[in-house]
Amino acid sequence: MKHKAPLLAVIFVLLYAFYNAVSKQTLPPKTEKSSTYRKHTQIHHTQHAQEELDRLHTTPYAKEYIIYVINHGSRQFHFKGGKMEGGYVSPKDAPKIACYVLSLSGKQCKKPYTPDAEMFYTSVCGGCHGNDGKGLGGIYPDLTRKTLLGIEERETFLKNLLKKE
Repeated sequence: MKHKAPLLAVIFVLLYAFYNAVSKQTLPPKTEKSSTYRKHTQIHHTQHAQEELDRLHTTPYAKEYIIYVINHGSRQFHFKGGKMEGGYVSPKDAPKIACYVLSLSGKQCKKPYTPDAEMFYTSVCGGCHGNDGKGLGGIYPDLTRKTLLGIEERETFLKNLLKKE
């Protein structure tokens, strides 16, 4: 029995790993719209994708996007430098950093960023994006671009979504 215990333990671990792999598979995304969404778009004669496309190149949208990435990370994008985890700063400081990042590309928030925003950016974001925001040799996204890479990817996604409808 002593010699069989390690073998049984290995078999148990392999079965458990297989069970986890099979039971945690993600389902493919639904491509069919719900009846509620279809009714909504018929009543309002618009689609949310088009509404978002119309706002995509505005400063408030870019600020909202940057705050989202600061708070939640960039797992949804496949950047060369890898994914950035969110939450390196408190959610109350994220808007300050977002306004500073926007200033790197010549945009400006309605309310100017506070003096500590540059310090937050330099200490938290500058290590990967560079203090000038250019992205350290192209490995990390360039934050000085007129349209940020993630917003470009979102625009492509939305346009493709509208083509399918």
